[in-house]
Amino acid sequence: MQLGSGTPADGRQALAVKTPADAKTANPPTLALSTNPTPPLTPVLADDADASPISFAGLQASRPDLSSALASPSASLADVPAIATPLEFEHDLEIRRDSRGQTVEFGHGAWSVVYSAVCPEAAPASPVGSESPATTNMSDRVFAVKTPLRRDAHHILKAEALLLTRLSRIPGHEDHLVPFHGYVSASHSLVMDALPLTLANYITSQAAATRENFSTSTMFEPVLGMSKWLGLSERLVKGLAWLHDTAQVVHGDIKPQNILLRPHNPAAHEDALPHDLVYVDFTSSHDLSSSTAGSNSHGLGLSALTPPFAAPELLTISALTSSTLAPSKASDTFSLAVTLLTAVTGDLQLYPGAGSMQCLAMSRDGHRVLDFVRSGVNCSRVPRKGTVERLLSPAVLKDPDSRIHPAAWFDLIKSEAKTLLSAASS
Repeated sequence: MQLGSGTPADGRQALAVKTPADAKTANPPTLALSTNPTPPLTPVLADDADASPISFAGLQASRPDLSSALASPSASLADVPAIATPLEFEHDLEIRRDSRGQTVEFGHGAWSVVYSAVCPEAAPASPVGSESPATTNMSDRVFAVKTPLRRDAHHILKAEALLLTRLSRIPGHEDHLVPFHGYVSASHSLVMDALPLTLANYITSQAAATRENFSTSTMFEPVLGMSKWLGLSERLVKGLAWLHDTAQVVHGDIKPQNILLRPHNPAAHEDALPHDLVYVDFTSSHDLSSSTAGSNSHGLGLSALTPPFAAPELLTISALTSSTLAPSKASDTFSLAVTLLTAVTGDLQLYPGAGSMQCLAMSRDGHRVLDFVRSGVNCSRVPRKGTVERLLSPAVLKDPDSRIHPAAWFDLIKSEAKTLLSAASS
């Protein structure tokens, strides 16, 4: 299989990723804590990508029915065979260029770069696991192609491809994961749908709009508004329950940059939050399925830890120096709670003004995160004994084993939303 054999007539660059000449297989590096996304923001659309005539039709999908019960674990792994090799992407790809002739990147990090690419051939396209034929051809689609920058990241991305191949065969994956199209073994690359918006960007834009239209009547609510925030919380917690209970996987690096928003069809849905939310970037994940449990190596994956989203038990000295420590379901729960808290305050740093060492120290006391936020500039949005505290405090407890289970958390959010709706209508 080739990824293009030359420069096409239309000026697009053939996707032929080369390992730098000076790259050598290295030992796992020491842990580097960062507030920047690592690995990169995987399948999103660059701001300057509108120079391309490529159509994005067909990338939308129906929202999950939040009133339905959470997926049953009985529908998870029993019917999914063990995965020995990742699904191969069997078509040529070409990197897109912007109006200045520069290759379009969606992001890059310590291990990988994500390119915007198209498939020049006209062939039916469906993500792995899709049961219905696609309505568009490969040539009409824009893909996010995640490619390693270093040789020692090759096995990291292949492991992610193996996991995504397995997850994409489990019922319900289309509601919670970015669509995965396959693995390019020649360049150790992953091919996924390109989606237009990260949760991080959405929170930032909503916070800016809230500041421009400040009102004392809403200063005690999340910057998204209470209705949108509850909808956001329901969908992400439901997705976490699916990952843990149905798919049997720990994500390992939940934060706003690793959640993508997929727009609804506005004609089909009336919703305060007109987006689906899907998880992306499984390079730090821990596969709990019987076929692979215990085989994961986390020396590289844990370098993606980002305070304040990382659970405090992962930020101890012993954890930071461990080569075998794996993220847990409880650490995922903590990370999602802090992610939801940023959607309350509108500040992705969560502790504005704090230096990196101070942020790390506060993150190690992460069970006090609500108190820390109440001591800062966004204190009014997290009132004591209010909705935000009631919904997030069970998920940030110091003892990992005492944190709320995602299924129970989902029920708690639904109950709170129902109570608020009843109060508003009375």
